Amino acid sequence: MLHKRSFLTVFFFLTLVAVLPVVAAPANSLAQDPSGRPSDPKGKKTPPKPKPTKTEPQPITITLTVLTDPPESAVFINGEERGVTNAEGKVQFEKLALGHYSIEVRRNGFNTMARGFAAGTEAPTLVFKLEPKLDDYIKEFNALIGAGKLAGPESPNAFELVSKLATSYPGRPEITTLKSLLAAKLVESLPAVIAQTATNWRAVTRDQLVRALDATTNSLALKKDNVRTQAQAAYFRGTIALRDWQVGGSAAPKSDGGDAGGSVAGPAAARAELENAVKLDETLVAAWYQLGVLLIATGDAAGAETTLVKVTTAEPRWASAYTALGGSYYAGGKFAEAIAAYRRASEIEPNNAVAVAGLGLARVMKGEKDGTRDIERAIKLDPNSAVAHLDLAIVHSQSKSKKDWTRAEEEFKKAIQMNSQNQEFQNSSAEKMLAEVQKRKK
Repeated sequence: MLHKRSFLTVFFFLTLVAVLPVVAAPANSLAQDPSGRPSDPKGKKTPPKPKPTKTEPQPITITLTVLTDPPESAVFINGEERGVTNAEGKVQFEKLALGHYSIEVRRNGFNTMARGFAAGTEAPTLVFKLEPKLDDYIKEFNALIGAGKLAGPESPNAFELVSKLATSYPGRPEITTLKSLLAAKLVESLPAVIAQTATNWRAVTRDQLVRALDATTNSLALKKDNVRTQAQAAYFRGTIALRDWQVGGSAAPKSDGGDAGGSVAGPAAARAELENAVKLDETLVAAWYQLGVLLIATGDAAGAETTLVKVTTAEPRWASAYTALGGSYYAGGKFAEAIAAYRRASEIEPNNAVAVAGLGLARVMKGEKDGTRDIERAIKLDPNSAVAHLDLAIVHSQSKSKKDWTRAEEEFKKAIQMNSQNQEFQNSSAEKMLAEVQKRKK
């Protein structure tokens, strides 16, 4: 019995060992996947995800548009010619990588233009407006200057050329330079003309004065802010008015600043311009001189004296200035001072007939009768000087002798005839003195 029980125990144990793996298998199959995901109930495995396909990144590019004026201009990128703009002045460059580039545009007859360009950060349209080269114009300008063709009426001339260029290319520095050069060149010779109007007035023609005024006008058209040239323009306007008044032969009364004939417009216009000239440039001594001469002619001896003293101080070698100063002293009855001034003028220019004649007249008026010899010497020095004959006529008119009155009449007539242009004195004044002598003779 005991043996049978042992046998059953062993048999049960072996059976249990055989059954446990079978029971355990389904149990294991129902257990959760360690990853936390449920297992495929059918026992199929989840296929792996496909790996993404790697693609190489493509570079970012832009399309650059270049516009040029003038058209048909060559475009260089980083020094390499890449194309030419079309008839509309346009060219495009595609697939230009991001980065910094040097863009240059060239065209024959125009200045090259270049600029940097940052592709990706700047607008991809560049505009180039080329400036024409002015080399040929500058050569033409220099040739005209060298030939002395500064201004009209002959054409071509430098003023005409520069005016055209200034209109076509405003703001170009080359044009500004040409304008400055020509403005200075136009008035370059004027100081000599101005000096001659003060030292030898009779030798200067009205045409010379007009040409000089035209030169200042053209110069100011190119450089209007030049005060010196403005003063010169006023001076020539004043001297032209003075010359026209002299040639007109009229004389204005003292009270009106004119002459004995009642003309005020001529000397008034001249005086206004000359005063403006010295206001603009007080170093323009010739303007002071002409103003002094005008003041004598219009009866303002004191004003003339003050003005002419300035002139002799500034230009101590101008015999004409001392001669005019002597005239202002004489007009004011200061005969001793007049003698000194005339004598100084004749020392500077021994052959100055006007100064020598003035010296003789002042001496006679001071009581030195032999002053007549100085006047006669002046006539020999310059037979064409009407002033010497006028002074001799004045001396004889002061005599109480009728014989001298006859000589005075002759000399007055001769002086008036010789002074047909009224440049040495106003004939109207001489005619008035002649009438007084003739009346006295009756």
